[in-house]
Amino acid sequence: MHRTPAHVTISWVFLILIGIAFGYSYFFYPNSHPIPCMIKEYTGKDCATCGFSRSFSNFVHFQFAEGKSYNTLAFPVFLFFVLQFFLRLAIVIHYRTTKKELGPLIIKSDVIISISGFLLAFLPILFKT
Repeated sequence: MHRTPAHVTISWVFLILIGIAFGYSYFFYPNSHPIPCMIKEYTGKDCATCGFSRSFSNFVHFQFAEGKSYNTLAFPVFLFFVLQFFLRLAIVIHYRTTKKELGPLIIKSDVIISISGFLLAFLPILFKT
């Protein structure tokens, strides 16, 4: 029995999860999101991620200026997820077509790119005052 390498399985999982998030953002356009912000509901104040769902909805419809108007911090996060979606897709396609594992250098590069992108996208949210 052939076993799928862990990095391919992880890529499948993230590809599906990111695809679901993009699908949610696409179909709940942009002011019809069924999930409200819990922080805003309880405190009455916007949190650092308020407007992300509406921003993402606009971004997946290629309305970038309007999306940025909801929350400027959403665009780098959106770009991070777009990059991750295509990186995961490339890994899955490579494995499905060649049945060969990626080399350790490529896997390490993927990890470094992913962690760096994550930090660049999400650290500004943590430090928003």
